[in-house]
Amino acid sequence: MTPWVGIIAAGEGSRLAQSRPGIVKPMIPIAGRPLCHWIVDGLRATGCLDATVLTNTRGAAVAPSLAAAFPDVRFDFVAADTASSFESFRLVSLRLAAKADAFMISTVDALIPPTEIVHFWKECLDSRAEAGLALTAHVDDEKPLWADVSANGLISSLGDDSRKRNAVTCGLYYMTRDAAGRLPAAPTHGRLRDFWTTLVRSGADVRGVMLSKTLDVDRPQDLTSAEEFLTQEKTR
Repeated sequence: MTPWVGIIAAGEGSRLAQSRPGIVKPMIPIAGRPLCHWIVDGLRATGCLDATVLTNTRGAAVAPSLAAAFPDVRFDFVAADTASSFESFRLVSLRLAAKADAFMISTVDALIPPTEIVHFWKECLDSRAEAGLALTAHVDDEKPLWADVSANGLISSLGDDSRKRNAVTCGLYYMTRDAAGRLPAAPTHGRLRDFWTTLVRSGADVRGVMLSKTLDVDRPQDLTSAEEFLTQEKTR
């Protein structure tokens, strides 16, 4: 099954803006290409040809850049100044749920090896879970969202509820149409992590899939690490 995918690129990227003034976060160059191009490249490893991309109203440069770089992808571009990360996730989820039974959503700053994205998609599909979170043991985040995974592969606790603290979420999500249909109203959660923590607490079947090293490109110092990471991936 070829996935429909979504990319959330609506954040302000205020910390990265310090090092690249005047450039919106999705368009910040890394190893010679805009960040958003790397994200689409990774998702395309699954064979996807349909992608919903959410930017804020200052991200006008994103759509023509992606359309030119990936002429084979059918893009659905949406511009909206959302009030929270959860509202962004909800908007993209509902848009994808109108077209597909299951889909993936990535944040625009989650650098994940393409083979790992394929692995995540297959694991979530085969598990028949309601939703899924990609996890990594590589922790390089000021405020990581910790996750505990039970023996059956489902996430048992998140955030402050986590006790093992040996894995964190890394910006790649799996959702089904049924799960999207039960998303609460946008003002319910101020942050996306609050939604996922509440969902796990409710007893929902949320699959946790361990990946290798991933990177969250969120701070100026992350740019150098990202270039090194991408260079290493190219040589594998």
